[in-house]
Amino acid sequence: MTRARPDWAYLSGDTGRHWYHLTNGQKKPNEDKSFRPPSKALFAIPTQDVVSIPQWVSSKDSAIINEVVALETERIGIGPNEGPGRASEWKTVELNGSRTLVQSVSIPWSLSELESMDDVFAKFVPQYALYTPPADAIILWTEEGNWIAGYSRGERWVHVHALGNGSVGAITSEVQLTLLELSAKGILDSLEEIVVWDEFDVNLYQALDEGTGRKITFVPRPAPVGPTEDWNLLPHSVSESRESEAKKKRSTLVASIGILALAIIVGAAFLHLWVLEQSNDQLRSQIRNNRLAADAIQLSIDKWYALAPAVDPKRSPIDIFHQVSILLPEKGFRLTSFEVQNSNTVIVRGEGATMANALKIKGAIEEAPGLTDYLWEIPPPTSKGGLVELIATGTYQFSGNEE
Repeated sequence: MTRARPDWAYLSGDTGRHWYHLTNGQKKPNEDKSFRPPSKALFAIPTQDVVSIPQWVSSKDSAIINEVVALETERIGIGPNEGPGRASEWKTVELNGSRTLVQSVSIPWSLSELESMDDVFAKFVPQYALYTPPADAIILWTEEGNWIAGYSRGERWVHVHALGNGSVGAITSEVQLTLLELSAKGILDSLEEIVVWDEFDVNLYQALDEGTGRKITFVPRPAPVGPTEDWNLLPHSVSESRESEAKKKRSTLVASIGILALAIIVGAAFLHLWVLEQSNDQLRSQIRNNRLAADAIQLSIDKWYALAPAVDPKRSPIDIFHQVSILLPEKGFRLTSFEVQNSNTVIVRGEGATMANALKIKGAIEEAPGLTDYLWEIPPPTSKGGLVELIATGTYQFSGNEE
C-alpha cells in the first residue's frame, strides 16, 4: 500500500473498462490493452460486482455495528469473510439519536479483471463512491451497458444495485419496488427527483414519468474524483496473491542473507586462524627469549606462596580460627574440629543443637567479611546422634601454587 492517494483509476465505462487520471482525465483509449499506469492505481469495483445492504442499527458502538452488519450479510446469503483479505466494509450514512444508519458493501465473488494485474492496484473502492450524488434523489447511469440505480439520503449514498440491460419498463418497476422496500425500512423518505447521468432518451423519460410520477432530469455524468472516505476493501484473491509473493520474497531474502552470512563466517574464520597463527608465532618467540627470566620469577613466586601463611596475617591459621570462632553463638553450637591443610585449605567441623543453629552458622561463614579470601563449600547440615553436624571446607582463592 502507498500512503499517497493513487492518481490513476481503472473504471467501468459505458462500453468497457478504461484507465482514467483522476486529475487530468482519461489518458489512454480503451483499445490500448498494454497500458500500465506509472504508479500504483485505484481499482474501481463495478457496481454490479458489489452487494449493497442499507440498515438501521440501534447502536453507535462500532463493534456492535460490525456484529449486526455481519449477521445481516449472512442472512441474505453472503458468507463471512474467509480469506486473508477484506471483502466487506460498512460506512456510516447518518446518526439519529442512539441509532446509526449504515450501508455495508460486500464483494461476494472474485474479479476476473484482477487476474493479470492485481499488483498494479493500491486501493479497491466501489465505483459509485468516486461520484458525489445529487441530494435526496434516485440516480441512474450505465456501466458496461448495464443500468445502475443509486439512492441518496442527503448528499450520501445509502444504497446501490444493478438493474441489468432490460427494457425501460423493467428498469422503472425495479426502481419502484426498491423504493417501497427502502421506505418501509425507514431508510428513505419520499424522493421526488430522478437524475439520469446520460443523454436524453425519450423512451426512458416516458417510462419513468408514467411509472414513478417524479421529476426526471437528464445530465452528463460528472467526472470521477478520488474517494472522500478511506476504503479498506481487499479481494481475497488479491490478498492471497500478495501474501504468496511476499513469502517468496522473504524466502529469497532469508536465503540470500544466510548465504552471505555463511560466506562472512567462513572468511572471518580463516582470517581469525591466520591472526591466531601469527600471534602464536610471536608468543613462541617471546617465550624463547624470556625463558630464563621467567624461570627465575617463577622460582620467586613459588617461594612467596610457600611462605605466605607465615607472613600474611589473613593466611595465619590463628587469625582464620579467630574469624570462625567469633561467629559462634553463646550456646547452641560448638566447634569440634579446625584443620588447615596444605596452607590453602581450611576444614571446620561443628555440632549444633538444632538444624536452625547449624544453618545460621553456615550462612555466617559464607558471608563473614574476614573469610572472603576463601571459597567455601558447605553441604547441608546432617543429623548425627541427636545433634546436627556441619562441615565447611574453605579453599584460598588467590593461591598460584596449589600442591
